[in-house]
Amino acid sequence: MIRRLRIKFITVTLGVLLIVFLTVFAAINLSMYQNSIRQTERMLDMIVEQDGITLPFGNSSGIKPPSNSGFHEDFSGTDRPFPFFGGAENEGANKTGTFFYAKTDKQYKMTESFYDMILDFSEEDIAYYLNIAVSYGEQRGSIGHLEYLIGEKDYGYIIVFAERSIETGMLGSLMNISVIVAAVSCLILAVFVFFLSKWIVRPVEDAFQKQRRFISDASHELKTPLTIISANADVLENEVGENIRIAHIKNQTERMGLLVHDLLDLTRTDENPDRSIFAVFDLSQAVLGTTLEFESRAFEEGRELQYDIQEGVFYRGNEGKIRQLTAILIDNAVKHSEDHGIIDIMLKKSGQKITLSVRNTGVGITEEEREKVFERFYRSDASRSRETGGYGLGLAIAKSITDLHKGKISIQGEEGKHITFSVQLI
Repeated sequence: MIRRLRIKFITVTLGVLLIVFLTVFAAINLSMYQNSIRQTERMLDMIVEQDGITLPFGNSSGIKPPSNSGFHEDFSGTDRPFPFFGGAENEGANKTGTFFYAKTDKQYKMTESFYDMILDFSEEDIAYYLNIAVSYGEQRGSIGHLEYLIGEKDYGYIIVFAERSIETGMLGSLMNISVIVAAVSCLILAVFVFFLSKWIVRPVEDAFQKQRRFISDASHELKTPLTIISANADVLENEVGENIRIAHIKNQTERMGLLVHDLLDLTRTDENPDRSIFAVFDLSQAVLGTTLEFESRAFEEGRELQYDIQEGVFYRGNEGKIRQLTAILIDNAVKHSEDHGIIDIMLKKSGQKITLSVRNTGVGITEEEREKVFERFYRSDASRSRETGGYGLGLAIAKSITDLHKGKISIQGEEGKHITFSVQLI
């Protein structure tokens, strides 16, 4: 239980921290991206508004008329690469984050261009991007790492392009750094939380240990007086003969003895989860032998006992505990099945998974009670449990044995009709 509590604490804590890290870093990266886009858009708007380059962007002497006024070839259908994105044909070129633009007439025929800020660039390149931007039919858009804006003027149009590969690279680097920082931080915090969990659960572990010691000590102390009471009741019955009050004393002493036995058994299972005593045994024979022990009792109480046990199923575990687990589930089914009810015991192996299930017809159990039935001293029907001699420890012991074998016990069924206890063993 303490180990599960520590694992749950570590998982929840690291999960919360991971969500916080992801949220913070995602917000930072998104904010940087949006800010970069806004800055690019403001620059494009400014250049369009000023109808070209002015200080402080550069020298107006960089504006050139096109060398060939008839140059307006359509490149939109070609496979031409974007030349200043770091393509193979421009490897090693010095292309910093820049912009360029072109002015055209009403028919998008280029009349002026500016591209002095870009090395290894030509009018053919600017015409290429101009034609792509015009073919898109949008005032704003993007071509690869280029953002463009088309502004309408009296003479025609000005199309401004801003190259964003540097910003994109910086944002990518920021994203990589964020991932690395988050991973390293989570690793450091995981180590810290691991050691912190020991300190956090220590009071719970101490309280749990004290509770188990108290139950164990109290159970041992009760065994002696119960033995004396039972022996004296037998002597008294021999002297005075059968007596209803003596019968009640013996009955309650026997019930108390069973309670003490169950408490000691539960404490031993919790305190000594020693898996070294496990051995491979024939699980099919163990379950079948335990089932046959209940045939006469089921017949006497008007229950029909049926079983489907796969042969040749071997399992590595504590055979005595597994037999006890099987007996608890069958005993519980006999006690809580309806008159003339049917009890089905099944053992199946599929791959590496072994399933032991015990099903009985009867009143079933509500959804709210399905997790509570494995708690110690919990009884869904207190009066009936007293009649059958139960104290609400059987299923708690069954769960403890299942946990010892790293298995899982669960409940299925339909309220008012049937209920099935299933144990998964691996």
